[in-house]
Amino acid sequence: MTERPAKPDHATHTDRSTETDTGLRAELYLRGDTHRGLGAREVVGRANRLEANGVLGESMVAGTWHRCHTRTEDWRSEAMEAYEEFEAWAEANEFSLEPGFQQRTRSFIGMDDVEEVVVFPVVALALYDADDLRAVFPCTDGDRTHTVESALAAFERGDEEWLTQFDPVTVEHAGPRLDAAGAVAD
Repeated sequence: MTERPAKPDHATHTDRSTETDTGLRAELYLRGDTHRGLGAREVVGRANRLEANGVLGESMVAGTWHRCHTRTEDWRSEAMEAYEEFEAWAEANEFSLEPGFQQRTRSFIGMDDVEEVVVFPVVALALYDADDLRAVFPCTDGDRTHTVESALAAFERGDEEWLTQFDPVTVEHAGPRLDAAGAVAD
């Protein structure tokens, strides 16, 4: 078993709760085994319309990921890097990425090996403003789950206040980590 290096500090907390929400970049991440379905097409279409209407500065399918990634084998993958960035945001906001992202163990019949895996959601939405990760969906605050659907609906109804409930964190990248080749189009 390969030892994983210490988790890098992907984010630092930034208090910008009073700033306006201009120039937001919406990155959609789709699970590779389901991204051609009607639900994914609808989400991509809604994000594209929000961009066309000037609500979002940019929207994109940032990439696709596999259903499961192991912490020991996939620690360098772009999907795990994105997950760890999202996890740092959730921790800074006292949110959880579950149940959308699930951490669990899996084993194989006839083998003693047990692996820790992260199960990725069918669709995830990350909102960036320059170097800040503003929010990740789906997420939960313990009482309520904030879905990709609820985030898009808030933008569609023009609710500018709902995003202020999330504290942004500064991140180390300026664009998507994953390859979006073959992703669903509007």
